[in-house]
Amino acid sequence: MIDTAEFNSRVARLRAALVQKLRAGGRDLEHQIRRAGRRLPRRQRRAAAVILGAQDWMGHPRLARIVDRRAVAAAFDDLHGHLDRIDPGEARLTAILRLLAGIVVNLMLLGAAFYLVLSLVSAS
Repeated sequence: MIDTAEFNSRVARLRAALVQKLRAGGRDLEHQIRRAGRRLPRRQRRAAAVILGAQDWMGHPRLARIVDRRAVAAAFDDLHGHLDRIDPGEARLTAILRLLAGIVVNLMLLGAAFYLVLSLVSAS
C-alpha cells in the first residue's frame, strides 16, 4: 500500500520539475503531461500514464490498497531521471539555433531561386 501523503508529495515534486525543466504548467498533473507532449519520450509518457492511473485510484481508500507500489515508484524514478538530465538553458539555445538554421536555409534557397530566375531571364 502506498502512503497517500508520500504519493501526493512525489506528485508535487514531479509537477515542480515539469514546470522548471519543460515549462509545462497546468492546473494538475494530467494537463502538465499533456502540455509536455512529445518533449517527453514514449517511455516517460507511459510512466506518466502509470502515475496518472495510480493518482485516480489513490482518491479511493479501497482502491489505494491495490495500487502496485513498485510500478509507481519505478514510474516516478523514470520520469525524475529523465527530467534531471534536461538542461533548460541548453534546450533554449538549441531551439534558437534550429530556428536560425532554418532561416539561413530558406534564405539560401531563395537566393538560389533568384539566381536561377536571373540566369534564365538574361539567357533569353
